Amino acid sequence: MVDMTVIRRSVLALTLLMPLSLMLAAEEQTRQYDIELLIFENLVAADNGEVWPADYSEWFEESVDETALPVASTEQRQWLTGSSLRLGAERNAFGQSSRYRPLAHFGWRQAVLDREQAQAFEIPVENSTGSYVDGTVRVAVERYLHLYLDFQLHPATSDIPTPADGLYYELPEIRLTESRRMRSKEVHYFDNPRFGVIALITPYEPPAPPEEPAPEVPANPQP
Repeated sequence: MVDMTVIRRSVLALTLLMPLSLMLAAEEQTRQYDIELLIFENLVAADNGEVWPADYSEWFEESVDETALPVASTEQRQWLTGSSLRLGAERNAFGQSSRYRPLAHFGWRQAVLDREQAQAFEIPVENSTGSYVDGTVRVAVERYLHLYLDFQLHPATSDIPTPADGLYYELPEIRLTESRRMRSKEVHYFDNPRFGVIALITPYEPPAPPEEPAPEVPANPQP
C-alpha cells in the first residue's frame, strides 16, 4: 500500500527546493566576470602576401558581414584600471619587442548572460595618430563562457606601402572575426596575419564584508 504521508512530504520538499534551485541558477547565470583584452599589431612585413597583395586591382568592393552582432548601448559594465588588469606583463613585453606593437589594453566587469540575451558593444578606441583597432565584443555563458570578437585594424598611413604603378586603391579590410569557447582564468590568443588579441576572463569575487567588532565586556562586571 502506498504511504500517502511519504508522498506528501516528498512533494512538499520538492516545492520548497524549487525556488532555491531557481535562485541559484539565476545567480550563476548573472555572475559577474572581469574581461580583459590586449590588442597588438604584428610589425613583421614578411607575411607571404596574406595582407598586401602585389596586384592592387585584386581588391574588390568591401564585403558585407551578415552575421554582424547588434551593438548594445545600455548594458552595464564597469571599466577596470590599474592593479585590476592582469595582462600588464604581456603588454610590457610587447612594448619592448621589435616584432609587435601594443595597440590597446583594457578590461571591464559585467554580469554575463546567456547567448540569447548577451549583447555586443563597441570597444574603446585608442588612437594616437598611428594604427588602431575598432569593432565589437560580446561575452556570453552557457555551460562554458563564449567570447565573440569582430575587430578591424586601421593601419597607420606610414605603414601602407606605395603601389608600384603609382595608383592608389581602396584598402581592404584587415579584420579579425572569431568566436571561442573559453574557461575562466585561461589566457586565450586570437590572431590575424597583421594583428592579434590576448583575452582573459576571470570570475569576480566581491570582497568579504568587514567583520563587526565584538561587543566589549567589562573587565569586572558588577554583581
